[in-house]
Amino acid sequence: MREVCILHGNCQGETLQALLSASPEFVERYAVEYYVNFTRQAIPPSNLSRCALFLHQHLGENWGAVSSAALRGALPATARSVCFPNILFKGYWPFWSNRPGFDYADSFLDALLERGLNPAEALRVATHSRLDKAFDLPALLAETFALERQKEARSDIAYVDVIEAHFREEKLLNSINHPGRRLMFHVADEVLALLGMPPLGEEIRALCPSLYPEFELPIHPQVAAQHGLAFGREGTRFNVYGQALTYAGYAGLYLACKQAGRSDFVNFLQGGGNEHERTEKQLS
Repeated sequence: MREVCILHGNCQGETLQALLSASPEFVERYAVEYYVNFTRQAIPPSNLSRCALFLHQHLGENWGAVSSAALRGALPATARSVCFPNILFKGYWPFWSNRPGFDYADSFLDALLERGLNPAEALRVATHSRLDKAFDLPALLAETFALERQKEARSDIAYVDVIEAHFREEKLLNSINHPGRRLMFHVADEVLALLGMPPLGEEIRALCPSLYPEFELPIHPQVAAQHGLAFGREGTRFNVYGQALTYAGYAGLYLACKQAGRSDFVNFLQGGGNEHERTEKQLS
């Protein structure tokens, strides 16, 4: 009988489970039970008592019963615990904000509206003004890396060096917390290494599809230029729930959604079709 592995994580945990399931050695030893951490999904005590391997992303004490400390305290003394990273990289999107009440909040676009500009005016400023005159983009990037280093210290897996080494020539994430294949294979291989198992084979890498392809958070062309990115320059189109949008088109929809008084930006984006095309033409 296989041992129980409890995997406690966000969408990155779901991807990790899929990658680990491609390891014959891992599958032979463990049966994975996946629980979603950010929804506070409860893990039955009986399952915790049978757990041999606890794979989790760090959750502080403010998470109460599903905090990492509380869950580790309920494990058998023989259980092994491995903390894998919760990657959130703002380097491509320095104005992303976790302000509640709006999906993918953007502090730059919000500030333009708060100044009293209408959506068309705000879009012109957002796309034509010099960002480097208003923001210290290198400092914002350094701040992002510093924050990830702090988070990395709580993880059993180092990952920030991988981002620093490759983020300019390769788009490593499709949005702030949706890492692509390089980062997720890195995490999976590091988990396997900690368990004394070999890395995933090249044939698995070749067969793995693009991760989180349904939504690419558009990158401001001036951010791409400032950081020397090999992608995301002027005119680049991003897949936004089936619509190929430039940064300007996406920002126009963001501002239009705000003007409409809606907070369900993801649903607004998923509306797609002619409404998006009209908005992009009107505001660009």
